[in-house]
Amino acid sequence: MPRGWVLHRYAGSLPASGARARRTPSDPIGMYIREVTVDLGNDGMAPPAVFTAGGGAVAFVGPRVAGEAWALDQCYLSTSVGLLDAAQCIVYAGPIPAPVAGIPQYAVTGSLAGGGSQFGLGGVVISFGHFVYAIWAGGTPGASAFLRVTGTKTAFTTP
Repeated sequence: MPRGWVLHRYAGSLPASGARARRTPSDPIGMYIREVTVDLGNDGMAPPAVFTAGGGAVAFVGPRVAGEAWALDQCYLSTSVGLLDAAQCIVYAGPIPAPVAGIPQYAVTGSLAGGGSQFGLGGVVISFGHFVYAIWAGGTPGASAFLRVTGTKTAFTTP
């Protein structure tokens, strides 16, 4: 180290100040007792899925917080190729199947034109840990697939 340089203690750091790390305060779970129902909005949009070389793609979306439930109204499917895409799609509701032995269950639609479809999901309710997921087959490799659901979500909030 060159002459004249001075080593300083870490400015404002916890070791330099002698303080201990503190946990950020959070509300106890018992405070969340009031139910609120709001529109799904952007929560119902799944991240885009990309078709593999074999022409398959999977997109899923669902509640992200414990205690949250979604009452679904409609589902929209599309691909970046457009309405004339030859891809077929089936939409399911429930837990994501295990990769090895999982066989999708709880189909909410039959085979649909995966390039662009819209259908009703009235009466389908999913809670935390369950998802709406779409499985495409026969798509254009490298193209994107999109899943969007609309409806309402019920969550707990503080009074």
